[in-house]
Amino acid sequence: MRPVSAIAFDAFGTLIQYGARRINPYLRLVDGTSTNGERLPFLTRNVPVEVFAEELGVGHLTHVMRRELEDELASLQLYPEVELTLRKLRATGKRIAVCSNLAYEYGPAVRRLLPDLDAHVLSFEVGAAKPEPAIYEAVCHALGKRPRDVLFIGDSKRCDFDGPQAFGMQARWLDRRGGQSLVDALKGVI
Repeated sequence: MRPVSAIAFDAFGTLIQYGARRINPYLRLVDGTSTNGERLPFLTRNVPVEVFAEELGVGHLTHVMRRELEDELASLQLYPEVELTLRKLRATGKRIAVCSNLAYEYGPAVRRLLPDLDAHVLSFEVGAAKPEPAIYEAVCHALGKRPRDVLFIGDSKRCDFDGPQAFGMQARWLDRRGGQSLVDALKGVI
């Protein structure tokens, strides 16, 4: 691995975990038939869920969705090793970002859980979702780094490994289901 001066992390499944049960209120808008392409507007528009519900003719569901969102957001927490790992990275002088495909409502929770990062690059704010090159470009710009100087770490092979590598970043896949932790993904970096 080439030396890196910055690390970009995916948020959910990498740094942040859901509580006992993931609710995913946005599924109500696509009634279980969605593909990634159909959900993409939720991830790339800076508007609340009520706007999508009205546009899709299901405004009557917004009170249920809002309650589900509140429950899901309240259950979010960092994985146990994240705080110490981020402190160790900061001590090495590396710049740190989070880059995540998120709907509007999740942005404040990510910022609350990860307040001391150098950058928060969120798809709904950028208008592009991983693995689109524009979001990786936004990460490099926010960090003030060239792609080759940034290591991207996340739990999606497509979005957090293949996409960043195609853009010229270094990348590592974090396999939490296989028992890996953030410490494993950062071996040789800190």
